[in-house]
Amino acid sequence: MNRLLNKFKYSLNNNFYNKFKSTTQLISTNNVKRVKANLRFYSSGSSDYSVASNIETSININGGYKLIEPPIPIENLKRGKDREIKKISMGDIIHGFRVTGVKEVPERQFHTYQLEHIQTGAYYFHIDCEDSNNVFSVSFKTVPKDSTGVAHILEHTTLCGSKQYPVRDPFFNMIKRSLNTYMNAWTGPDFTSYPFGTQHAKDYYNLMSVYLDACFFPILSVQDFRQEGHRLEFELPEDTSTPLHRKGIVFNEMKGALSDPSTFFSEQQQQQLYPGTTYSYNSGGDPIDIPSLTHKDLVNFHDKHYHPSNSYFFSYGDLPLYGHLKAINEWVLSHFNKESNRRLETMINKVERWNSPKRVSLKCAPTVMDVNPERKFKFSMSILLNDNNIKPSNEDDDSEIQFERLAMNMLSNLLLRGSNTPMYQSLIESGMALDYTPGTGYDDNLRESSFSIGGIGIKKDDLEKFENSIISTLEKAEKEGFKQEQCDSILHQYEFSQKDVSSNLGLKLSGGLLSNWIHGGNPVEPLFLNKNIERLRKEISSGPFFQKLIRKILDNPHRLLLTMESDPEYQTKESELERQNLDKIKQALTENQRKDIIDQALELQQRQNLTQNLSCLPKLTVNDIEKKQPHVDFHDIATSAWTQSYLRIQDLPTNGITYFRSMIDIQSLPEHLKLYLPLFCSVLDQLGAAEFDHKQLDTQINLYSGRFQATPLIMQDPYNLTITSEKLYLKSACINRNLHYMFELWHKILHQNRWNNHDLLKLLLTQRQSSLIESITSSGLSYAKLYSSSGLSSFGQRMEQWGGLSQVRFTNQLVSNISMDQIIENLIQIKNHLISDRSNWKSLLTAEQSALDKSVEALNQFLQSIPTIVQSNNVINNSSINNNIITDDLPSHEKISYYSIPSQVNYISKVYPGVPYAHRDSASLSVLSKVLSEYLHKEIREKGGAYGGGVSYDSGNLSFYSYRDPNLNKTIEAFKQSIHWSKQNITNDLIENAQLQLFSDIDSPESPSNKGVGEWMRGITTQMKQERRYNLLNITITDLVELTDKYLSEKQTSFTTVLGKSDELLKNDQSILYKTL
Repeated sequence: MNRLLNKFKYSLNNNFYNKFKSTTQLISTNNVKRVKANLRFYSSGSSDYSVASNIETSININGGYKLIEPPIPIENLKRGKDREIKKISMGDIIHGFRVTGVKEVPERQFHTYQLEHIQTGAYYFHIDCEDSNNVFSVSFKTVPKDSTGVAHILEHTTLCGSKQYPVRDPFFNMIKRSLNTYMNAWTGPDFTSYPFGTQHAKDYYNLMSVYLDACFFPILSVQDFRQEGHRLEFELPEDTSTPLHRKGIVFNEMKGALSDPSTFFSEQQQQQLYPGTTYSYNSGGDPIDIPSLTHKDLVNFHDKHYHPSNSYFFSYGDLPLYGHLKAINEWVLSHFNKESNRRLETMINKVERWNSPKRVSLKCAPTVMDVNPERKFKFSMSILLNDNNIKPSNEDDDSEIQFERLAMNMLSNLLLRGSNTPMYQSLIESGMALDYTPGTGYDDNLRESSFSIGGIGIKKDDLEKFENSIISTLEKAEKEGFKQEQCDSILHQYEFSQKDVSSNLGLKLSGGLLSNWIHGGNPVEPLFLNKNIERLRKEISSGPFFQKLIRKILDNPHRLLLTMESDPEYQTKESELERQNLDKIKQALTENQRKDIIDQALELQQRQNLTQNLSCLPKLTVNDIEKKQPHVDFHDIATSAWTQSYLRIQDLPTNGITYFRSMIDIQSLPEHLKLYLPLFCSVLDQLGAAEFDHKQLDTQINLYSGRFQATPLIMQDPYNLTITSEKLYLKSACINRNLHYMFELWHKILHQNRWNNHDLLKLLLTQRQSSLIESITSSGLSYAKLYSSSGLSSFGQRMEQWGGLSQVRFTNQLVSNISMDQIIENLIQIKNHLISDRSNWKSLLTAEQSALDKSVEALNQFLQSIPTIVQSNNVINNSSINNNIITDDLPSHEKISYYSIPSQVNYISKVYPGVPYAHRDSASLSVLSKVLSEYLHKEIREKGGAYGGGVSYDSGNLSFYSYRDPNLNKTIEAFKQSIHWSKQNITNDLIENAQLQLFSDIDSPESPSNKGVGEWMRGITTQMKQERRYNLLNITITDLVELTDKYLSEKQTSFTTVLGKSDELLKNDQSILYKTL
């Protein structure tokens, strides 16, 4: 499989996370088990820098905001299948661009066009298709020469104001003035990219105008550099006797990111494998090195890299290419000239190859819970492979490299993916390691590709054995090859992935094609997956194809052997070192320097407190929001064939795939078994079933389906939060020809599972324990929010039991104290409950009309094996009842629950109770949450230096939050002050901004596979959604002020939880319940 770790390292807006795949993965498999890819984003969110003058877009002032005149008429513009497709030929010149390539991609129904801007040499790639979710991005090849984070900090400050839009934060302001489906910026190891998506033509050109001006004509003020990058401040800004602190959004973001052992390991693996190149530095920035970056360095980096001659423009969707080209040429490119040396200056040199393996040993922070103190080592073997740099004129080389990438991707899957692979069996199933290291697999994202195999949770005495096992397993695979069935299962996954329709395909392509493109490849070439799959089939059938690739790996001397040991004192040492350095800096400060620090802090604070005139920014209005709620047609079946069961069918264009879902009522499941449900779901398809052992079952699932999933769910009644419904959710999908096989596999898994495999179940349980513990640091906010919410309701308690710290502790207890016989007995009891009564099942089938009859027939045969016990007059009854969950660990509303974790930043959650979905106030609380976030963004992120903070409203809870936050009391005070602020400062503009943000999510595109699923699961009808839509569009200032008094008064019960850095002083704080996990 492809490693994701190097693709998108850091992003401006952390609310948009985990949406992307690397090039080969994007076009191949989407169901990779156990091989953990560590997707690392670093993304956002001086004044003497001169920009080109007299540059204007077509803008008119209109009632407090700018009207961007679209480059083409957009009224009555035909969209989707009805769009006009103009003939474009090689050599055509369109708005200053010369067409250099035109290709059809039949397997995707794409029309693709490559262009080069004549005056500047900027590259452009456009995909014309019927998708209305249009995507645009402008990217630059960026090659930092140190770990100061210059590319990352520039990504942030670029979006902090520009020539046409000289406001403090146009990026985050445009999020509130748009109906975007995506807005962000990404910093990768060798690129920086600025993508957005929207379904609205007017919105598209609004966002394009802001993005282009930000990238090519940014202000890059010193104040923004200090806010986003780093600065020195006294603890009390005007008191030089107080301790000196280092602040900055990126500085704190990277402290948080590198506190996670998995992220730190991945960073070190890349840096050590690529010495002497830009990849040997942390493009996001190392907190040790970030303070050495100057504002002048930042401006110089922009001047060198952010030029059209080093740019890559991408667009996707059903809007006409002509309009995009006209806008880009007139607004930006016509004001620059070509500088051919720009691409030469950003060329990445090849690594000087080693003649023998290199060993590196490092230490890192420990995991949150030291449950396996003897298993504190991580080890990986990484091999540097082929050069991905392609000469633009050599199309044959490009095609060959794409085939090699696919072949290596498939080899990676054959070696590592799932339980029926040699590496899993020798490294994981053997018990030597608990799981793979992040980044295990094939990575083709950088100039030179690599292949890594590693494990976490290794004992010191097993390190040498683990290393030798990697080599011996490769040698065995070279000798024996792979069974045809295994190869077919991977090829089937590629086929399924090609057919599976995604709602954000354009966004995935924007990132997924970029690595190939910036290294000289043809961006269209990776889209032709089918021809390479056919060639791969022929190569496999004609001889020992993969064995030759394995031999190349074995013979490659450029091999990194990285060992990392967790050190319980690691974070303490780092914190002490930082404190010592700051104390030394303070001692050496002159009086003038102290005064400068105070003046700079006050200057920045005054700037942050200024009320901005945002009239220069374009925006949509509530008039651009669709007033009518879209409806998804469905048909409910309740005939004799479905007695005591309930089925909904949906006829949608699924491209030859059938999507199956079922919810099984577990309300009557004994309480002591419900804690086992997450474990049950995680191992359900991992143990083997009927004639298949666990390895064979893994292959069968990959041969005949795209995905199998089981999840415990608890849902709230739309009218009453005290009424909940507990279900076990099953989900799978298959190409239509495999319907019978998919349901046959479900039958075997549910009726004939091999539960009594003690050794395998113990292994899976230990892996689950390791995975949960590893996730605590990186998912600190999620755990904090779940724990806070558990104090409000039985719904919150159950959510926390299944997905919070309680589940982590319960898993530890299972591993340590409960016999496997008892665990197996409980899992079998759960299984027996699920298949005891068909009336507990509620199913959904989504497919095209031509496949629905066969889908219904196959599901009917499957369900007939489940008996019917309970008779009911209403087959759609969800068995919703009031729950009284018994738990011995609830948060206190009187004190802050503080969990100490090995992190240098905090994750803070404060939760208040709200109302049900259908309640009139629910819509108002959603709007209020966005309004409050306006205040908190400034206080927590801009002033406080946290990576993010705000308020969300979901599941009947109003949740205040911050993440990667260096502060505690200051943030909690900001939560309180935001409530007071809202009583006097809410305006109609703030309400409209909130409405646009909400409908940006509500009306975001859905893939055919997901349409109607929410309504089916939660019982929320189109009429209920329409009423909520009406309520959201009719909110007044008075409504929100009254809500603040009603739901956020000091008398209202709330719960606060923090997962944060160890602090001995807090143990004696009477307002805090200090806990250690």
